Amino acid sequence: MKLRRDGVTWREIDGEMVILDLKTSKYLTTNRAGTTLVRLLAEDRSTGDLTDALVTEFGISTDQAAGDVATFVDSLEQRGLLQDAAL
Repeated sequence: MKLRRDGVTWREIDGEMVILDLKTSKYLTTNRAGTTLVRLLAEDRSTGDLTDALVTEFGISTDQAAGDVATFVDSLEQRGLLQDAAL
């Protein structure tokens, strides 16, 4: 999975990411963990890749990181911000 490129733009401001969906004119802001995940989702990533990144960067348990990744990915999916890597 990765962030949809068509009609989506993002910018990092003071360690937080602002994602703007140009099709819906809705935006999403993230915390530091979300910023890490958005950076990674510029390229195709698995949930395992994202989980490992949170464990490494924030020193949290794998279970906690996996839960945080699942919540974040679900939020992006509900907003239509993710696409399959093959697209």
